[in-house]
Amino acid sequence: MKKSWNKLEIINQYKSGCDIMHRATLDGDYKTNNKEGKKIVDIFKFLEKNKVLALETLPLLFDDENVVTRTKAAAHCLALEINTLEAENLLKRESEKKENGIFGFNAEMTLKVWKEEGCLIVYEK
Repeated sequence: MKKSWNKLEIINQYKSGCDIMHRATLDGDYKTNNKEGKKIVDIFKFLEKNKVLALETLPLLFDDENVVTRTKAAAHCLALEINTLEAENLLKRESEKKENGIFGFNAEMTLKVWKEEGCLIVYEK
């Protein structure tokens, strides 16, 4: 894991990784999806220790064109307990869009776990 990222590096790496995950999911390439997912978790772990930077980056991703980027950023906000109302609203909207397919279902399940458990765990510690 990289020791330090700046705001622009976080945003660029996050978007790049989520773009790859989006394509890999649609192509059924679980190995590539998992590989990129680990990179996104590394960013999350960094942001977990740098909540100010998380507040400066994750909400900016809510308007990205890629549904994976938007929903991952929202899920990570819930897990960090930042911008939770906006994150919940985003996940609800994305879960209701039929064109999102599996990604909408993922948003729905993320929101369901958040509401039922009262927290969201991104990785096993």
